[in-house]
Amino acid sequence: MSALAATLKKFRPTANAKRIGPIGLECSLTELHLVQMAVSGDHVITRHATASVPYPEPREVMLSSAKKMRALIHTAMGCDRFQGKQVVTTLPASKTRILPITYHVHEGQSDDAALLKVLAERVDGDLGDYVIDYLPVRSDMRSEERMAIVAVAPSEAVIQYLEVLRKSGLVTKQLEIGPSAIRRLVSAIGNQDKHDDILAINFGRNHSYLTVLSGARLLLDQPVNLGETRLLESIASALDMSVDAARELVNSTRFSMKTAALHDDKELDIDIAGTLLEIIKPVFLELAEEINRVLVYTASQTHGKSVSRIYLMGSLARWDGIEQLLNNIVKLPVETIPDPLRHFGHHVQPAYSSLPKPEIAVATGLALNGMLKNDGY
Repeated sequence: MSALAATLKKFRPTANAKRIGPIGLECSLTELHLVQMAVSGDHVITRHATASVPYPEPREVMLSSAKKMRALIHTAMGCDRFQGKQVVTTLPASKTRILPITYHVHEGQSDDAALLKVLAERVDGDLGDYVIDYLPVRSDMRSEERMAIVAVAPSEAVIQYLEVLRKSGLVTKQLEIGPSAIRRLVSAIGNQDKHDDILAINFGRNHSYLTVLSGARLLLDQPVNLGETRLLESIASALDMSVDAARELVNSTRFSMKTAALHDDKELDIDIAGTLLEIIKPVFLELAEEINRVLVYTASQTHGKSVSRIYLMGSLARWDGIEQLLNNIVKLPVETIPDPLRHFGHHVQPAYSSLPKPEIAVATGLALNGMLKNDGY
């Protein structure tokens, strides 16, 4: 081999050449979450870096101060080996309305025009005062009726958020909505080439979101007024204890009877689990009603095809065995995703905590932007 050929070979990408993706950044209610992924030449996606840093002050206070956010982002970036300044992020849920919109496209009319006409009747004020984005859900070109998931946010809030990130030294590659990130995460966890219908439930502190995916296509995203706080308050009230004490009790309890039976104090564990299940079951029955409505809607949009399984993520994914309770109620396979990153490679860097972090589901989905075969990569 000549010296020139040997030199050129060094610069050729190898089969295992790795590309580092953008940083997925989410300002959740209580913490700043950062996730960065890497993809190899043979398309194996692995975790590159991750950090979750609690806010020293309430989120709204932090987001109103570029100086405070810059310091927090600097701290988070220093927690792991993050590379670059490019981020994919989502506006905090409190600043965004997500609406399912059904609209009709008439001959000679564009989707944008038809959608905006309907949206003008659903939003207060001038549409020019908002930033609007949408994801097509049902777009059969043979039919005039279409459906989309529409995100609406005040322009002022969007500009303020992007400016805070810019002044923190970051470059925003893309501003997305939560359902897009969840869709991408579930698509990556499952078989991207298999067109199953999946219901993902992302549990938050005060609200949760039911997202239906048909293959890689978003079919529905619906908020429900049920979160971890309501369940903890129910337990605290029934057992006459503080919410913090209820949280500690839940964290030490195995809700799965099978798992509890394997524990040394199995009789005590089963008794506690049984008591807690009775307290929270009415709330889960309400959730089951919402799920059943979603299942009926999904069947109507997929020619009778049913949801094959349910993924649980977010705060309640920490509750050991909670999937068994929901499985018993809705009679569908239910799987928790307590750690979204465990699905991406086996080479874990020392900086990565082994503790489950279900709250990083959205940030992980954001970090996967451009990394999947069916997502523009």
